[in-house]
Amino acid sequence: MRRKRLRAVLFGPQGAGKSLQASLIAERFGVPLVSSGEAFREEIAERSALGDLASEYVDAGMFAPDELANATLGRKLKALDQEQGFVLDGYPRNVEQAETLDRVSRVTLAIQIKIPDSVAVKRLAGRLVCTDCRTVLHRDGMGSSSGIRPCPICGGKLAPRPKDEEETVRRRLAAYHFMTEPLAGYYRQRGVLLAVNGEQTVTDLFEELNRKLAKLGFVA
Repeated sequence: MRRKRLRAVLFGPQGAGKSLQASLIAERFGVPLVSSGEAFREEIAERSALGDLASEYVDAGMFAPDELANATLGRKLKALDQEQGFVLDGYPRNVEQAETLDRVSRVTLAIQIKIPDSVAVKRLAGRLVCTDCRTVLHRDGMGSSSGIRPCPICGGKLAPRPKDEEETVRRRLAAYHFMTEPLAGYYRQRGVLLAVNGEQTVTDLFEELNRKLAKLGFVA
């Protein structure tokens, strides 16, 4: 089988572990990881025109509109060696963005990580973040007779994040199903969709992805 260039996007509901798997895949295949959040933060740090617009949405905790997302990620992708490939995390978020992305660089694999809403709520509602080093952990295993243990990385205080409260999570999931989940149909029609079960350990999911990518002709 002819080796394929890995130009991949990952999508799935909140709590599915997309960012971690995207990072692992990018490292395994030796391609750049392009994070939408990081791209926006870089523009903001540079105080570019795009960054000034992005800061308004980032500060408000809102998704950037299509035009801003397309411009920011398009600029990032055009600076890459397209022959090397890439893994995209957090973009595209809807079919319109996917269509724009394909005009910039044709995606060769779209990975959908699927978990039920009940699992997403459980995972996110139990997340804790260190107020010092920002490490994200899960409440399971972090309790003690005197309450929540300190961060095992730096000893800082662990606290839940407001955006991980159940009501907030369910609103975000509803937005995902309406806005992002239709990407599955778009990429299935294009013949590049790979849907996997996200209800497994990080290691098991990564091993499954490696096996399936190899069968599809993507070789590290």
